[in-house]
Amino acid sequence: MILQTGQPVPRGTGEPVPAPGWLRERRLRPLHAAAAIAVMLVGALGGGVAVTAASAQGEYLALARDVPFGEQLSGEDLVTVRVGSPPGLDPVSASDRDRVLGLHAAMPLVRGAFLVPAMLTGQPVPAGQYVVGITVDADRLPTVRPAAGETVLLVATGSQADAGDVGTWRALVTAVSTGGDGLLGSGRPGEVTLDCAVPVGQAPRVARAAAAGELVVVRTGES
Repeated sequence: MILQTGQPVPRGTGEPVPAPGWLRERRLRPLHAAAAIAVMLVGALGGGVAVTAASAQGEYLALARDVPFGEQLSGEDLVTVRVGSPPGLDPVSASDRDRVLGLHAAMPLVRGAFLVPAMLTGQPVPAGQYVVGITVDADRLPTVRPAAGETVLLVATGSQADAGDVGTWRALVTAVSTGGDGLLGSGRPGEVTLDCAVPVGQAPRVARAAAAGELVVVRTGES
């Protein structure tokens, strides 16, 4: 029996009727299946990484404000931060807070930086050294003045320079003040006072040269 399109099918004819096209079974292609599995795996792995990162966080100490070289660390200088362990650093754990209080800054400490053990020392002055105050005019300093924590060369001139010996000493700057802003406002405008740590045996000669006003300060770029 031949049926025309749109003509109703008589009952009891026994002829098979083709299924409508929109009812055809849609098969999932292998490529699509693999992509779906990959998306699920990426999602699962991403969740695992997030959980691992969260569990790896710890509490560390950071600087709440600038701390000059040589100054003792106080509770107001520190803040606790909770972050993942910074790569390439070994920051001081917040649990060690009481152990670092009272230690001295071995270099100028900058607000916002993580506190690491190399930044601290138990001695305000390096062992075997004395601190000598040296006041010089600006013309005996480089244009860029030395900073606390920097190594400089102290060069004697005039009568303080020995024959055949210029009189040069390596010193560590522990503090710097300019004219008018030193202790009790001492110092003349244009003068700079450096507190310099030098070996004990050299301290008397450095002090005599400083008192005679016959020292020139040379920056070395070392710290």
